[in-house]
This record gives sequence, structure tokens and C-alpha cells, in this order.
Amino acid sequence: MEYKNRDWLYQKYSKERLTICQISGISGIPARTIHSWLVKFNIARRRGGVERWSEEQKQFRREWNKAHPEISRMRGKKHSEETKLKMSLARQGDRNSNWKGGLTALVKGIRRSSEFYQWRKAVLERDSHTCRDCGVTERINAHHIRSIIDYPEGIFEVENGLALCEDCHKRHTSWQKLNRGRKIKSRRQV
Repeated sequence: MEYKNRDWLYQKYSKERLTICQISGISGIPARTIHSWLVKFNIARRRGGVERWSEEQKQFRREWNKAHPEISRMRGKKHSEETKLKMSLARQGDRNSNWKGGLTALVKGIRRSSEFYQWRKAVLERDSHTCRDCGVTERINAHHIRSIIDYPEGIFEVENGLALCEDCHKRHTSWQKLNRGRKIKSRRQV
């Protein structure tokens, strides 16, 4: 992992004038990673472009382009509207990588119901329209302590709710995503 050492990387790239591809060959990692570390260490990249590539770099690019014709054949072209529509339809619903079995429609239905509005009102009134974490009284949301998906029987239980400002609500929601399955309590929850 010598490429993660600023001095080593600076020596190879700036002093020895090795290319990013050559350094990646020495390190055994992708050239993109070497480029990322150059950026991270704020090491100025040499200018030049394709005209100044070595014959080895040019040959590598030619071979790569031959091995990946699907990428280079669309260069400078645009998909037709018909193709864009087909591509869109091919990624909808259960064919999409983010598909979660129709939960979005379920959650939207719950959040638009009169029971949800009554639950929200009860939670906010119980907490005096004040954030339970930071005490702010503006932009208050009702937050489910246990998520709607994980605990469907507690959707409209007032004890399953907290009044939180928008900033604290975002933080709690991200905690829930990170801590799936663990019980999560507000800092001020008794």
C-alpha cells in the first residue's frame, strides 16, 4: 500500500516522472485509484493529454477500446426517444435494483390517511410542538421511533412517535438506516 504514502507517490510521479499507469502496474491496483490518491494528496498532475502518451499507453487504450466496443460505439451519439423509453420501461418496478416489493406505494398510502394525520397531531401535541432532541420549536416533524416497515402494528401508536425538528429528524432517519434491527432511542427520551 505504498501508493497511500504521499512521499512515495510524489517521488514516483513527480521526481521519477512515471505515468499513472506505470505506478498502477507497480502497485497492482487500478490507475483510477492512483489518480484519486494524487488528487487527495494535492499532487499536481502533469499536462499533456493523448499527444504526449507513450506508445505503451496508446496501445493499451487501443486494446481496451477493442475489448469494450459497446462503450466506444456510442461516443458522440444520442439514443432515440424510442430507445430511451424502452430503457426506462426495462428498469421499472421489480426490474429496478432499488425495488423493495412495492413499499413506496404502501408508505405513501399510510402517510396520506386520516389516521396518520391524527397520530401526527397527537404526537406533536404530546411533545408541545418542541423537538425532543434539541428543543427547537420551528419546523417540527412527527417521527416513528420504530419504522413503519419494521413495526407495522405500531404505526398509529402515539408512544411510537417523537416530535423532532427537520435536522434532528434527518439524523434519526439515518441512524435507523445504519442500525436496522436495533432499538433506537432519542437522546432525551425517558
